[in-house]
Amino acid sequence: MRAAMTDVTPELLAQRKRAAASPRRATIADLAPVSRTLARAFATDPVVDWFVRDDSQRDRAMKTWFDFAVTKLGLPGGETWMSEDAATVALWIPPPQDAMQLSFVDEIAAIPTFLSVVSFARLGRMQRLRAAFDANHPKAPHWYLFFLAVDPDCQGQGLGSAILKATLEKVDAQKQAAYLEASSEKNVTLYLRHGFEVTTEFKPEPAGPTLWPMWRKPQT
Repeated sequence: MRAAMTDVTPELLAQRKRAAASPRRATIADLAPVSRTLARAFATDPVVDWFVRDDSQRDRAMKTWFDFAVTKLGLPGGETWMSEDAATVALWIPPPQDAMQLSFVDEIAAIPTFLSVVSFARLGRMQRLRAAFDANHPKAPHWYLFFLAVDPDCQGQGLGSAILKATLEKVDAQKQAAYLEASSEKNVTLYLRHGFEVTTEFKPEPAGPTLWPMWRKPQT
């Protein structure tokens, strides 16, 4: 367990910020800590909470989902970034986001994984969520921020902003746009500070969670 906020010394906080501000690319060898940080950070996320199964298998389902996201969607693009201690993770998918569109064969192969994540009871939710994401995803070339995560023990220390700024510099160096879907108003505020703008909002279904698509123009 990492030190709680009340135990954070100025030296430890400075060390964490340096690590977040100087991230490195994750590799398959980093799967376990990266997936763990994502699962812990998104444990109470409104969208993840809505579609991931809500039973005794939930913890395993969270691990399975983020293992899949990292290995099948993040690592192939080479733009999954982490602080050295893995307390902070930014999973970007560079254009053209081919990895997001599973082939028919891959879709069939992924069915057992998806069912283990959502259960039969919430399979429809996942399908409606994917359809809503696809319908709102911009067609113009861009970098897609799939996940930005900070371990709960390290939140509130500016680490998310630090890794976001560091990775956006790589996007800006290529003079390309960036896109994400924020899942809470708190996250909207964070991304606004880094140049993103809300373009609309949507729900996968009337009773589902709200998402805020956000676009950041190429920086010149």
